[in-house]
Amino acid sequence: MSSGSKCQAFTAVDSLIGLTIICTFSLFYIQTIHQMNTTIAANEQIMISERQRYEATIADE
Repeated sequence: MSSGSKCQAFTAVDSLIGLTIICTFSLFYIQTIHQMNTTIAANEQIMISERQRYEATIADE
């Protein structure tokens, strides 16, 4: 095996490891953002319903 092919093999493996790390952290980031947006949307719905209930209580008094 020549020195050039060893260098090319190392470069290919190194590139695959780098791409794997980048993809893993990208997926983690996307999943985290999705979970945060889902939680925010659920909390907004709770806030809206509580506000409507509060405003109805104030209007009845």
